[in-house]
Amino acid sequence: METDLEDQQPQHPDRAPAPGSPWRPAPAFDDPALLSDALRRRVLPGVAAPGRYIGGELGADRDGFSADRASVLLAFPDVYEVGMSHQGLRILYTLLVDRTGAFCDLAFAPWPDMEQAMRAIGLPLYGLESRRPAGRFDLVGFSLGYELTYTNMLTMIDLSGAPLRAADRGPDDPIFMAGGSCVLNPAVVGPFLDLLVLGDGEDVVLEMAAELQASRAAGEGRDGRLARLRALPGVWWPGAPQPVRSRVVRDLNDYPPPRQIVPVIEPVHDRLALEVMRGCVRGCRFCQAGMITRPVRERDADLLVAAAREGLAASGHAEVSLLSLSTGDYTGLGEAVAGIQDALAADHTNLVLPSLRVDSVDEGLYDRISNERPSSFTFAPEAGSARLRDVVNKNITDEEIVTATAQALRAGVKNVKLYFMIGLPTETDDDLVALAELVGRVVRQAPRGGAQVHVSLSPFSPKAHTTFQWAGQISRAEIDRRNHLVAGLLRRHKLKLSLRDPEISFLEAMLGLGDGRLADVLERAWRAGARFEGWTEYMRIGTWERALAECGVEAAEILSPRDPEAPLPWDGVDVGIDKDFLRRDWRRAVQARTLPDCRLEGPCYDCTSCDGDIQHIFAKLEALQGAPARRGPAIPSHGRGTTRLADDPIPRQTPPPAPGAAGSPEPAPDFDPRNGDPARPGHEDGRWVNWRQQAAAKCWYRVEYTKGDDLVFLGHLDFQRQLHLALRRSRLPVAHSKGYHPHPMLKFGPPLAVGVGGERECLDIAFDHQVPGWTERLGRELPPGLSLGRAVTIGAQAPPSIDQAVSRFDYRVRLPGAPEGGPTADVAAAAVDAFLASPNRLVVRKRPKGDIQIDARALVPEGGLGLARVDGQGPGPELRISLLRSESGAGLPVHEFLACLFGQALPEPGLCVVTRTGYSGLHRDGRWLSPLEEVGETGLRFWLGRHFYS
Repeated sequence: METDLEDQQPQHPDRAPAPGSPWRPAPAFDDPALLSDALRRRVLPGVAAPGRYIGGELGADRDGFSADRASVLLAFPDVYEVGMSHQGLRILYTLLVDRTGAFCDLAFAPWPDMEQAMRAIGLPLYGLESRRPAGRFDLVGFSLGYELTYTNMLTMIDLSGAPLRAADRGPDDPIFMAGGSCVLNPAVVGPFLDLLVLGDGEDVVLEMAAELQASRAAGEGRDGRLARLRALPGVWWPGAPQPVRSRVVRDLNDYPPPRQIVPVIEPVHDRLALEVMRGCVRGCRFCQAGMITRPVRERDADLLVAAAREGLAASGHAEVSLLSLSTGDYTGLGEAVAGIQDALAADHTNLVLPSLRVDSVDEGLYDRISNERPSSFTFAPEAGSARLRDVVNKNITDEEIVTATAQALRAGVKNVKLYFMIGLPTETDDDLVALAELVGRVVRQAPRGGAQVHVSLSPFSPKAHTTFQWAGQISRAEIDRRNHLVAGLLRRHKLKLSLRDPEISFLEAMLGLGDGRLADVLERAWRAGARFEGWTEYMRIGTWERALAECGVEAAEILSPRDPEAPLPWDGVDVGIDKDFLRRDWRRAVQARTLPDCRLEGPCYDCTSCDGDIQHIFAKLEALQGAPARRGPAIPSHGRGTTRLADDPIPRQTPPPAPGAAGSPEPAPDFDPRNGDPARPGHEDGRWVNWRQQAAAKCWYRVEYTKGDDLVFLGHLDFQRQLHLALRRSRLPVAHSKGYHPHPMLKFGPPLAVGVGGERECLDIAFDHQVPGWTERLGRELPPGLSLGRAVTIGAQAPPSIDQAVSRFDYRVRLPGAPEGGPTADVAAAAVDAFLASPNRLVVRKRPKGDIQIDARALVPEGGLGLARVDGQGPGPELRISLLRSESGAGLPVHEFLACLFGQALPEPGLCVVTRTGYSGLHRDGRWLSPLEEVGETGLRFWLGRHFYS
């Protein structure tokens, strides 16, 4: 058994301002141009993953800020890769950009090294696209879906230049608001925010934008804007009449899926995500999301199929995911899966599903999904024994779990994931023994040498507005004991076991259940350096324990079981679920009595989520036929989409006619294939179809490209990803590898280091056939900063590797000016002369497999190093450098060469602006030839001439 324990690294420097010494951004950075310049030259070269901070996403708003438009900054309190995968952020951004006149931009929490760099020069938090400081927006809105991002929210408020506490803000500060599941307990975060938005955000964000615009037109100040926003329904603030009822969107079909914003670097979920429904009435008693999003509102399946087509065309993604709390319960799932698969069958696109209930997927759907060759399937039994599953109202049996995993294995999955919780109410060691026995049954049916079973154990954290909000959390020591008990029982099985850090769950529960005292604890921990607690490397529980002690708060008091009749810190929030219903359900839970799904069986249970015109809405009522009669409006007869799928089947793509079929025109004698469009099979001229069928299997090209502007801060893998997405958007017929997971056939040259631009870079690409004009079509889909140059046709034979054919690399280097720590022109000239005069210059490179020693002087050919004329303009002198690979094949990165060249005269080589102007290989006649020139020298001819005109 392989066990994955999350280790902690307790060292984390304090980067927050000390109490009484507020940090303020430099006024000069109010100018976006100056901010951008400082960002590129002084900040990004020295931080990890600089692509997080450059913006330039495809699909982002490019209209720009103007004084007559209300301005909103959507702020996500985690790193870019996490935030750009957040569906709620995409929804709100789309609504603000497409349906209002407001200007909208995005910001994400800076990683600690970036925060340190920003504070060092006074750089404020800024909008990614506009480079406008956060403090100059009318409204800054946070999405709080996870308690361990609270400290990051404080960091972002502080980096905007505003006071942390709402009560301390003045007329020049933005309005800070937040939404998301965490604000449903406003006691902890309320003191730092001017207002909170409860529930669904679609309607209220449009109302807020209208009020901000009206306030701007009326010439009102911050107080006027704040009063308008606080008057809207669903908005909580300390003085609001309580309880405040959360907002609910009546029908998701009124809000199409959000526009596709393609992240610059790879996000944690790099796929097209479509929300199929919102809400869940399965009634899992630990699940906050299932309670606060009621009732069930499903999106029509035909709209999902259309959104999949449009979203993939706009983004270039290779995967589609159907999102919801319980996608298997979506009544239109079969139609949606069939329609999406049929529409995208020839597009190298996969359909993926999130965690599924074992009782919600039938054999037919498994057959459909097996066509996608899924790599993994995830199930969440939550508890190991049937008794404990009844306590949590999971309503599934051991046999259903075993059967579902067996079906998944037959569908060809390579990894079956099982999620369980530790420390559920009434749990005993007998339940843990039952968990191990259940996992053993699943493991035994996995084929040897085939699929792996992955078991994940997470400590139970009580959540507000759930049946288990009164349950309390067991101690960290008891969590450790139970984890080790299960790990011991599972040791004899071949599986992977992941144990979640109990300290993370402890902190989640404390912040999620805390009262107003936790606001002081939160601020104190933040000032002591707490950041990114959800990331194991930055989780320091000692910081929080000291903050609790200094504020006189006992964690045991917050995490102990509560009296169901006692008041709760979140009683001022009404999520639409009656508190008496939760009390009744708590009594049922203690007795291990289940509560069936109200959509399918039994009566309405009076949870009060269905109220007035807010009702369940289903995509296909036929899926629920045969359920017992029910009282109340649990399933309305007027639900949208209930008959559309039956009367109007999902359209299927019609394949193009075969060559020579009736109605296909014969190719004319003077046919020129460039008149056809291979990107639109089914619409192309029939003559092109016939010619293409006679052509060779594939055609390789070699093309030069330029990588500049902010794209220099992309790593090589993220650059490859951008090119792959652009190729898919262009609909060019890229050749793919054979096998289980086909990949586009591309061969890149030597990768550029992060921060280094490139001119005359090369790559090889194969298409299924000759494609005239492909560079223009692909160029239209490339991000700013990436452009294509000359291209030559190679032919059907794959060319040799570019990387192996080159041995010389040419660079242009602009040194930083003396005020930034760079050498003066005289010092730079002296360093160059000394280097060229030296017989050798040894450099030791640190490598994981052992250090190597390189003679830097031997890597510079004759005439390969020189100082360009300095005209007194710009940041510093300019160098021209050529570097060779050593005889062993080892090279020296240009920044390490600069450090060797200048020594202490250049303390920060990363501040140099470096561009690789080309690379070349030594031809047999002694000439240095670029990869494109080398192709010409080998006598390769135009492939179309060989295979068609001849």
